[in-house]
Amino acid sequence: MRRRLPVVSLSLVTLILTVGVSAQQTPASTAAPAAPTMTEWASYGGDLGNARYSALDLLTRENVANVRVAWRWKSDNFSVPAEYRNESTPIMVKGTLYFTAGVERWVIAADAVTGATKWTWHLDEGVRGQKAPRRGAGRGVAYWTDGIRERIFTVTPGMQLVALDAATGQPVPTFGTNGITDIKAQLGVDGIDLVNAAIGNSSPPFVVGNVVVVPPALLEGTRPPSMKNVPGRIVAIDAVTGRLAWRFRTIPAKGEPGSETWETGSAEYTGNAGAWAPLAADATRGLLYVPVEDATGDYYGGHRLGNNLYSSSLVCLDAKTGKRVWHQQLVHHDIWDRDNPTQPILADVTVAGRTIPMVVQLTKQAYAYVFDRTTGAPVWPMPEQPVQASDVPGERAALTQPIPSKPAAFDRQGASTDDLVDFTPALRAEALKVVEKIRLGKNAFTPPSLANAPDGTTGTLVVPGSLGGANWEGGAVDPETGRLYVGSWTSPSVMALAKDPQRSDMDYVGGFGSGTRVSGLPILKPPYSRITAIDLTTGDHAWMVPNGDTPEEIKRNPALAGITIPRTGATARPGLLVTKTLLFAAEGNGARPILHVLDKGTGAEIAAITVPGTINGVPMTYAVNGRQFIAFWTSDRATQQPAELVTLALPTPGRGGRGGRGGRGGAPQG
Repeated sequence: MRRRLPVVSLSLVTLILTVGVSAQQTPASTAAPAAPTMTEWASYGGDLGNARYSALDLLTRENVANVRVAWRWKSDNFSVPAEYRNESTPIMVKGTLYFTAGVERWVIAADAVTGATKWTWHLDEGVRGQKAPRRGAGRGVAYWTDGIRERIFTVTPGMQLVALDAATGQPVPTFGTNGITDIKAQLGVDGIDLVNAAIGNSSPPFVVGNVVVVPPALLEGTRPPSMKNVPGRIVAIDAVTGRLAWRFRTIPAKGEPGSETWETGSAEYTGNAGAWAPLAADATRGLLYVPVEDATGDYYGGHRLGNNLYSSSLVCLDAKTGKRVWHQQLVHHDIWDRDNPTQPILADVTVAGRTIPMVVQLTKQAYAYVFDRTTGAPVWPMPEQPVQASDVPGERAALTQPIPSKPAAFDRQGASTDDLVDFTPALRAEALKVVEKIRLGKNAFTPPSLANAPDGTTGTLVVPGSLGGANWEGGAVDPETGRLYVGSWTSPSVMALAKDPQRSDMDYVGGFGSGTRVSGLPILKPPYSRITAIDLTTGDHAWMVPNGDTPEEIKRNPALAGITIPRTGATARPGLLVTKTLLFAAEGNGARPILHVLDKGTGAEIAAITVPGTINGVPMTYAVNGRQFIAFWTSDRATQQPAELVTLALPTPGRGGRGGRGGRGGAPQG
């Protein structure tokens, strides 16, 4: 029987799977050698609820500073051109790591202790792969078993679902057609050009029960070529046969519930509204949670007036049938590119004496939306509040937006002149000069404006910008305390709309004007990025700390010569991992090559571990035979160091702390 923890318990099959005897048991001397013991990380977020939590406690505040590189797996032989950013998270099952690498999305199996490559696989998609809108390693793979058969599922850049035998890496011949199901052909969109359709995939396929759900990612950008695009329908495939199980229309068909929120027939041609972020599931209840992105286009909605369900919504589906159970639209008529960028997080939390099965959606607008995952009811009131109208011709912004009363925003929203950089009088004067012709957004829902507006302004400084707030790195939750950890980046955007008939048939397309930097510095005061702890038992913030120290390029900026500035945090979003003992925080892509170890209760730094390159992916952890590993992807474009998977662990006796190298798919080198 699963033990209920004092405050909160994981909502799904626990992420901790112990095989063989426990690490604390000592076999009798006359008994056969003990089977290997291991603690797994069997899905992208650790468990199907994306807690990014492990009950491992082998690394502690007393010994974590002693970790060293255990092994490294280099990807340079698996990618042309070289891969300098890998956002995937490995999974670990039965002593094997499975992960993706390279622009063609190779799938790799490697020994979890040594890094030795067991097998590799990839599909040459030719023109189809080259034209895919989301080329690259993606964010990982998924594992399925019925207790006998074991499969690794991957989605190619060209959107083909592949079932591989977990032991051999060979396609399963009884699945689909020789191990492959073409997801584009399952979308149910008439007349789709399978080669050129601007739809692909960036997140792992998602296994719940015996279905594999493929979250689609589509062509995006500030200047979409057309108001028309492929709709991002959610497709589920039978894990055994490869046949279509169900599909869900994120843009309702004519006559379906929600179609009335797309005026003048816009649902018939508008595209996007996919789910490029990972999914989540409550396997016990059979519920699937889909974080839907915004519709075409990101910054102008004059061709799709109305609230536009189910764009920018959290949608709960029946995992077996794909039928909608409930939904909450988090942004009505999204014109900010505020698509849901993170995997939903599930946890059972006690609030005011009542245990609530929660789902938390972190967002670019820096809100954590918290719902009862069985009903969709907000845990704390979420009233519709009036927001500013748009003065862009043809646009009609939503009159209200749902604003959570709790938790409070975890990053800056909106900006005023009081928020501008003021390290020196000269810098403040320059910042004031920059914003003279830019509108300052008062809150997270100030609409974009024209690049040549009648009032003489050249755009709106929107905070958070289109990159967040939170983004694909997501957050983590500690099931023992009910504390949610969120990484964010204060990343403003100057959103300026203009006509561009040479590039798009839309009346207006988006663009990013100048005005986010002053003398090479961010225009807003620090912290530039932060880590926030939120107590889900109350909805209150517990603490906030900057994400790392001040970047070197800021310290060296001539405008700050002789000036002592506070710890600013990196200009990047952190990736978080929480264990029974510690909170691990990678500074993020493009930041310093540091893995920070923090006190979960206070945010105080326990250790700062230098690693071989900037950390691109989100850390994960596992253990084999009483040794805990931390794994993540690094790279360094400045020194032409391609992406490599790095694992850290405490040194084993006799090795002197030297780490092995998994090599370029070869055997480890001592």
